[in-house]
Order: sequence, then C-alpha cells, then structure tokens
Amino acid sequence: MQAIDVVAGVILLQDRIILAQRKKGDHLEGLWEFPGGKIEEGETPEDALIREIEEELGIRVKPEKVLFSLTHSYPEKKVKLHFVLAKTEENPKAIECQNVALVPPEEVEKYSLAPADKRAWERIRRLLKPSL
Repeated sequence: MQAIDVVAGVILLQDRIILAQRKKGDHLEGLWEFPGGKIEEGETPEDALIREIEEELGIRVKPEKVLFSLTHSYPEKKVKLHFVLAKTEENPKAIECQNVALVPPEEVEKYSLAPADKRAWERIRRLLKPSL
C-alpha cells in the first residue's frame, strides 16, 4: 500500500499551538490533530501547509522548517506525515474542521489526538522546548 504524503502544521500563535478537531463524517471524526492535509503533486511540505491552512483555518502561516516525518498505517490507508513548524499572527477560524483550539504546550496531552499525532507529540514537544 502506497503511503499518502500529508503535511501537519505545528503552528505557533505566540506561545500556543493550534489544534484542529476533525469534522463529523471525516476519517477519525472528533479527534484533534495538527492541522494540514494532502501534499499535491509538485508541492513541498511548506507550500502544502500554506495552502491547506489558508483553506482550513483562513489564516496565513510562515513555515520555518520540516521537523521530521513519520509513516502511520491505518486499516484502510497509510500516511506519511511531514510535521512542519510554522508561525502565524492571525487567529484561526474553524472553516473545514469542527473546532479549533489554541493550546499551551503543557495541555496538548489533554486533547484526544489522532493516533499519528499522538505518536508525534512527544518528539514535537522535545523539539519545541527551546523555542517556547
């Protein structure tokens, strides 16, 4: 099974992380995730993040770097997530998701994260420590 390339934004608004809740009817509905989406042909993860976040949350982000990538298998598909650190100065809106939260890093564990995002969080937290 070929992995689908997906970007996931670790987006900081001041000292908070933006999390998005998946819509009812979507795969993993109701779970929280680092927002993003499929990387289209010819796009870099950074380009895909800019496009996806504009569509999903109605804000402009400034990607800083790809933190890491990981592959996660679900029963029906396999995804390769590229976690990109980005910053914004705009408040997100829940356009293509059920809800949006601005979360202090120490409270991310309180949210029901999607399985791949949960796997990634420990690593993200360690990588972010110096910048928070």
